[in-house]
Amino acid sequence: MRIELRHMVAAGLGLGGPVAWGAASGRPAVGALAAIGALAVSGLFAGEVRPGLRRVLVHGAAAVAGTAVAGLAGVLVAGRGWLTAVAVVLIAGLPAVAGGISRPMAEHSTRFIVFMVISTGVAKGVEPVAAAVLFAGGAAWGLLVTALCLHARKGPAEPGEPPPAPPARALLRRWWRTLGNASGWQYPIRLTACLAAAEAVGLLWRQPTASWIAVTVVIVVRRRLDGAARRSVERAAGTAAGVVAGSAVLLWVPPPWLFVLLVAALAALRPALKERDYILYATVMTPLVLLLMEGGARVPPSTIGYRLADTAIGCVLALGLGYLPWVVRRERSIRAVVG
Repeated sequence: MRIELRHMVAAGLGLGGPVAWGAASGRPAVGALAAIGALAVSGLFAGEVRPGLRRVLVHGAAAVAGTAVAGLAGVLVAGRGWLTAVAVVLIAGLPAVAGGISRPMAEHSTRFIVFMVISTGVAKGVEPVAAAVLFAGGAAWGLLVTALCLHARKGPAEPGEPPPAPPARALLRRWWRTLGNASGWQYPIRLTACLAAAEAVGLLWRQPTASWIAVTVVIVVRRRLDGAARRSVERAAGTAAGVVAGSAVLLWVPPPWLFVLLVAALAALRPALKERDYILYATVMTPLVLLLMEGGARVPPSTIGYRLADTAIGCVLALGLGYLPWVVRRERSIRAVVG
């Protein structure tokens, strides 16, 4: 995968812009919410030298709309106890199933789930419609910056432009056939089981950062099982390191200009690290999400302990429910067929 400076600039400006606007207007938390929306489209076309404008607009518009709906859904169901737990699991389950239609649908559904869960942790004192508008506005800004950065220089379109997708009817027929066997339900079951356990733990153990258990789960659990053990351990290690780094920054209130620079710098590093060193990527991604969820506000020292505990719990749930049993089951099936 080729990563150019333009991708890093687009990511840095995409998230740094809303945060700078919030800091300049004296409402850093509002700017951080918009930046969470921008995070949803940041790196959307990473690795593509110059994707076609139609591709940018179509996939970007879908990401913006999905981000707005995810934010609205997350804020609407947050803070309602067991009702929230049930709603999060059900809402996440629907796109998890729909993601099997195609690869683009899988990307959009995963993005929706991640940002829906994140939005449940930033819902305090935020009106649902206002949150949706801020998320959508930030995502639209991030898409605009990405389009401008990737098309600023004249030249041929991306030589690796994806081939035309199969007709929608063929995709739907294939997806419907996969739902007739266990493999079509594997990812939805893995994800919702982990999310249900995360929400239950968060309700039974009352503490201020309980939503981070579910956030950790959706960061660690991914659709494919290939290389699951290695990738999940890398995500777990990087997430834990990122929690320490991000929480340490938030023990004191960084000046607005430093908060903007930190967000922009971390965002710019994401596309360069994602496919090259996943531990470092997770180490960068986690404090970035933490900074935006807290809006640059100071957190008490106990938060580091809580977040580390929540991270450990989320990783254990993801590995114990979302990966290991399924990997063992697959290996046994392969040995049975070979033997």
